[in-house]
Parts: sequence; structure tokens; C-alpha cells
Amino acid sequence: MENQLLDSDMLNKDEGKSLSVLLSNGYQTQSVEYIKKGFEIFKQNIGGFIGFLIVIGIASSIINAIPFVKVIGMALLAPVIAGFYIVAKMIDKNEVHSFSNFFDGTKNYMPLFIVSIIPTIIIGVVMLVVGGWAYFKMSFLGIQPKINFNGLVSLSAISTATGLGARAGLAGLIAFVITILFIFSTFLVLFERFEPMKAIDISRQIIAKKFFNWVGFMFLLALFNMLGAICLLVGLLVTVPTSICAIYVAYEDVVGLNLRD
Repeated sequence: MENQLLDSDMLNKDEGKSLSVLLSNGYQTQSVEYIKKGFEIFKQNIGGFIGFLIVIGIASSIINAIPFVKVIGMALLAPVIAGFYIVAKMIDKNEVHSFSNFFDGTKNYMPLFIVSIIPTIIIGVVMLVVGGWAYFKMSFLGIQPKINFNGLVSLSAISTATGLGARAGLAGLIAFVITILFIFSTFLVLFERFEPMKAIDISRQIIAKKFFNWVGFMFLLALFNMLGAICLLVGLLVTVPTSICAIYVAYEDVVGLNLRD
């Protein structure tokens, strides 16, 4: 039955959850509770999470400064960013950890890179085919168009020049849907050692069961981080790691850490 929790025997931590039961019976989500628990995890290693976030910020700035490379910057950093999830899991399971564990994702670099670059490529194709070349250059390649607005006499001409129109809106919506559907793929590679394509497909199936619940969850995280940004951006040092931990909590609650086929 939809919205039904799995039977208690399926929640056994040793045996793990059954994917087939998860997909047939469905599951519940608790967005606010995920954020609360994410914050509790963050509080147990505030210095480590903030320090690692600063490292990621510096690395991201360097990559974004390199032409063309910045297009796949997040995919290149994905195996490193996975360290957030690794430490969150270690704290959640009361495992001994150190700052070096934040970099453990690099031990599984290629699968984590591949599972991140595939959605990036798909989104890029969507932006080009659906949104058009102008939108693709601006949104995906980060190339800001040089526009002489004095020569544009209509709203349609402006939207064409900037790439901001109905097609761009549709491309953005599709990209958003793709991002939500694949949100668990990194976890499935990281914790289940699934092949990237299998991880992407399973993530799609699981998220699709409660798609709008996950949209709501991501919306809450966005609001949470907006509040952090309002606090002179310093608040982001708290809200960003907390949000990342909250996504781990959501995955652990719904899928667990020992998924059975």
C-alpha cells in the first residue's frame, strides 16, 4: 500500500531493506525531521564540517577559474564532496572518525565521478536541445552574452538574445526534474558499490515513488539556506553542511545502508 512503512523485518539493519518491497510498498518521508537530525549530526563535528566546506569552496573556485573545465567542475569534485556523506554516516553510526575521512570518497573516485557526470551531460543536452544555443551557453557553459539592448525593440527579441524564454523555462524545469530523480545515485555508488548506471536507474525508481515529497524537501533546504545567506553569508557555514547531512539522513531513512535486490 502507498505511504506504508516497510515491515519491521525489512528494517533490520543487518539484513537491509529490499528494493522490490521498497518500490512496491512505498515509503514515508519526514522532511523537517531530516533537517533536524542533519543539524544534530553537524553539531557533533562543527569544525570538521566547516573546515571541509571551506576546502571545497577553495577547490571549486580554482576549477571555476579554468575555462571549459568549470563545466564539469561539480562532477570533478563529486568524489571529494562525497566525504560529507561518509563522515555523516560515521557520526550517525557512532564510528570513530577524523578529518582525513572527509577525503575517503576519492578512494572510489571514478565511479563517483561517472555517476555525477552522466546527469551533467544529460542536463547539458536538454539545455542545448530544448533551451537553445543562447541558453546553453549562458546556463551550462557560463558564457555571458554581450547584448546591445538598444538594438532590441521587442520582448521576443530580448528573450532570443538572452536565451530567457519559454524554451529556457522548459529546459530548466526538465533539468530540475533530472536533478531530483538522481539525488540518491551517489549514495548507491558510495554505500552499495553499485555501478553508476544501475545507481542512476535505482535512484530514479525510488525518487519517482514520492517525487513531489522530494521536491518539497529540496524546497525546504533551499529556504533553509536562504536564511543562512541572509545572515551575512556566515550562516551558510551552518546551513550548507546541515543540508548535506539532511540529505544523507533522508537516504538512510528511506533506503538504508545495506540494500537488498
